[in-house]
Amino acid sequence: VHLSASQTMGIMVDNVTPARATTAPVESGVQSRHAQVRKCAAQLLLSLMEKTGVTKLVGTPRAERMVHATGTLAQDCHKDTRHYGQEMVKIMLNHQQFKKLLEQSVSTCDL
Repeated sequence: VHLSASQTMGIMVDNVTPARATTAPVESGVQSRHAQVRKCAAQLLLSLMEKTGVTKLVGTPRAERMVHATGTLAQDCHKDTRHYGQEMVKIMLNHQQFKKLLEQSVSTCDL
């Protein structure tokens, strides 16, 4: 079941705007009580970021939520989820606008 859900989400990410693709993982996946759901959300968000580039994502109304979600995922108790979150933070730190948003929403010691 997990593989089918991941594949379906992957297809969605490929076929909708970046703003729409971030909605489900950011709104529901990041806050899930289930580690596998958080991991899947983190993996999808990283994949989206790598495919579309951060420039397209920073211009969306959901950019601040994405930054907050990324900070949360980068500190997750599950090591794989944390890895995906940390990779997203690294990508965001290389983009000036995302870097500013990160610095505003995540404490300096956590960065």
